[in-house]
Amino acid sequence: MSEFDFKPKIKIKDSSTKSQRQLKVGEELRYLISNVLLKETFYDEYINNNNITITEVNISPDLKNAKIFIMPLGGKNQSEVVDSLNKVSGRIKKLISTSINLRQMPKLNFKIDNSFENAQNIENILKNIKK
Repeated sequence: MSEFDFKPKIKIKDSSTKSQRQLKVGEELRYLISNVLLKETFYDEYINNNNITITEVNISPDLKNAKIFIMPLGGKNQSEVVDSLNKVSGRIKKLISTSINLRQMPKLNFKIDNSFENAQNIENILKNIKK
């Protein structure tokens, strides 16, 4: 085999792994959106009357779409809060665009974080196994 017969291995990136850039941009977005929700007044009763926790921001590899996972305090009015946040996502995007250095601001899509329910279900299953 000569040196010209070398075939490079092709690495296929796993869709579950995120680049450092995605992680950094996601954390920065989480911080900025949290501050906007805390400091700004939105004339919406579900946003103003609920404490909203942003648990995670998943951003696409091209940095054009962001899924923001939220949970209202106590899990109350989940669907109403998500609908309200998705309605004002354009305003939120405009408010944070001056604070982040990106060529294009990602489209913000708010979703309910079901990881708390999933963790509780797993814990219940493990407790039942112990019995």
